[in-house]
Amino acid sequence: MIAVSKGFDEIAAELEAQGWHKEAELLRRFPRSALDDELVKGMFVAVVSVRDIERAEKVARQLVSFAPENPFAHLAFCLVKLRQGQTLEAAKAFEQAIHFASTFPAYRSQRIHWLCLQGRLDEARKFLHETVKEFADRWEVQRAQAHLWLSGKQTRQRLNQTAELLTKLVRYRPNDAIIHALLVQAYEKLDDRKRAIEHLRLMARNLPALTFTDVDAFIAHQVAKQSLATRFSWLRPSWFVERFFLRWLPPKYFAAIATGWVAVALLLAGLRFVAPTPIYTFALLIAVMAFAYDRFASPILLWLLKSIYSNEGKK
Repeated sequence: MIAVSKGFDEIAAELEAQGWHKEAELLRRFPRSALDDELVKGMFVAVVSVRDIERAEKVARQLVSFAPENPFAHLAFCLVKLRQGQTLEAAKAFEQAIHFASTFPAYRSQRIHWLCLQGRLDEARKFLHETVKEFADRWEVQRAQAHLWLSGKQTRQRLNQTAELLTKLVRYRPNDAIIHALLVQAYEKLDDRKRAIEHLRLMARNLPALTFTDVDAFIAHQVAKQSLATRFSWLRPSWFVERFFLRWLPPKYFAAIATGWVAVALLLAGLRFVAPTPIYTFALLIAVMAFAYDRFASPILLWLLKSIYSNEGKK
């Protein structure tokens, strides 16, 4: 099989031969670390390696369908179109590849945040190390790095370094809820409660609307919950339970939460027939209180913080 790096060189050479000098130069500087998904990598190599052009086109189309936001899917399609002599379609595919490559740091940073939320720090460190090679100057990557620093063991020097980095980022991204949330964690650990509360309110004010499909908003809300648990000790049990479900991203996360509470409801229904009334009543009361606490404590607190900030802003 042709190695991925050789595939890059071949695509660049073909673009150059067709007169697409700018595109060829961009391809030579294309972020190699974007190729992180093993299945996408395998299919990309297959497209580069296969000699049957019709089969190559079929695999390339499957790859674009499977990973429509992965730049390497569009690069594979670009190569096929160049082999077919369809330079116009090849150029369009290349433009798509460059477009998604420019947004890829945000995707990789998002994944680092997700790993940090789960406590999978070794994986997060490895992923960050690979990402920094190509995207060290991107603000999303620096924000993810700050989250990783806060998630591991911290010295006071490292905490000050993290707060300094986040303070620099917040000047350019004053409305980013995750930066404010991470500043809450940093200042809490530095025992600067005044600044922690200030950023807590800014975090609540700037949180995006939560939907069942928006991964960016979902992660912002989860980092906010993590920060609330850092600030308010009585929310830590809820966060401990929440982390169990963070193995999934929406919509699987919401399905897992619903399944969990349905299981509790079924257990209570079965208990109704085998347990004495006082025990059943007590179990039902505990379940209802646990559900209300788990599902509503953080949203209500965020709403209160947002309201306090809004009222202060009107004075």
